[in-house]
Amino acid sequence: MTRQYTHTELLAEIATMLSGKITDANGLLLANRAVRYVVGDIDLRSCKRSAALSPGLLNEIYEYSAASDMKGTQVIDVRPQIKRGRFDYWRKTSPQYFDQRKNSGSVDEAGDPITLNNDEDYTGDNLLAVRDENFARVLLLSRPVSDSEITVSNLDSLGDWEAFGDATNVTKDADNYVKGSASLNFDINADGGATAGLQNTALDTYDLSDYLTEGSFFVWAYLSDATDVTNFIIRLGNDSSNYYYMTVTTDSAGNAFAAGWNLLRFAMSGKTETGTVDDDACDYAVIYMTKDTGKISETDYRFDHIIGKVGNHYNVIFYSRYGWYTNAGARIENSTTGTDLLTVDTDEVALIEYKMAELAEQHLRNKTGADVFKKEYELMRARYTQVNPSEALLEIEDYYNL
Repeated sequence: MTRQYTHTELLAEIATMLSGKITDANGLLLANRAVRYVVGDIDLRSCKRSAALSPGLLNEIYEYSAASDMKGTQVIDVRPQIKRGRFDYWRKTSPQYFDQRKNSGSVDEAGDPITLNNDEDYTGDNLLAVRDENFARVLLLSRPVSDSEITVSNLDSLGDWEAFGDATNVTKDADNYVKGSASLNFDINADGGATAGLQNTALDTYDLSDYLTEGSFFVWAYLSDATDVTNFIIRLGNDSSNYYYMTVTTDSAGNAFAAGWNLLRFAMSGKTETGTVDDDACDYAVIYMTKDTGKISETDYRFDHIIGKVGNHYNVIFYSRYGWYTNAGARIENSTTGTDLLTVDTDEVALIEYKMAELAEQHLRNKTGADVFKKEYELMRARYTQVNPSEALLEIEDYYNL
């Protein structure tokens, strides 16, 4: 266990270093500013963090929620919780390169990737990227794994699928789809109800038994307009009186719904049961949106490919951008009380002290003192990074495949 330094102790140390006095209120602001600066400037050893990948690493699922405190794109590793093999390595790329080269294959009996990027080229690369868009951060991962999978419906043909709620004009769409050969298209009528989607009461029987705790069900949803869509709900079970239902308010990576294709993930851990479901004899499914009653008379909404998966257990290792944590153990970006603790080790506290002293002397309008502490910080930064180089993966783009 490393030494834990409180906010109060940091301010007491700084008071002995300065040429003048600062108020407690300004001390709080300067401490937070110094911590944010140092944590942003250096990949601190003590800011490495491990978090379970949710919902586990899955085949042909490429977008995952990034931890809220992940520092930029500073991922160190994606590590299996058990039985790491020689193919559990990662090559970090740009999001654009990732989209061009992501794999969709499987593994052979020895666990070796057998995916081809194209007809001439073989690669065993496991690709990783971090995408920032619309104030949301998404972790992109591509690695062929053996996961458990069940197909509820490919949604490639109309069959027994019919309208649910305000849906109307249900048709097969062979022009706009994600997987297989088609999706199912529907319009929203003018009735002014609160739901619209698809239902099927006569599916081929599927078994939910292996997916009840750790499983997730995925479906692609196409929104012509994401306005006034509250959530999506899926029902899986035997009939309209006996089913599980799950609700999502974001896409699978935690982003707000957007116009176009959205991958939805329904975690069975959050299911609610209506009636009593016979888990190994399911033939009923409903997928629909909850919408504003004023969302009427719109066209070309779609669903595609309902599948269930159980992922492989992996941890994401990364540098956190949070330099504090509370007495209760919650990581925070900014301190609010004297009992908050720094998430740094002894040799890292001095970095924060020198940076805070520099900022404090600037606040006191003492340029000479600020320059002295700035130089001390730069010298200590150089020594620290030489002994503790960053472990974050470097981004690599094109390479020669000999």
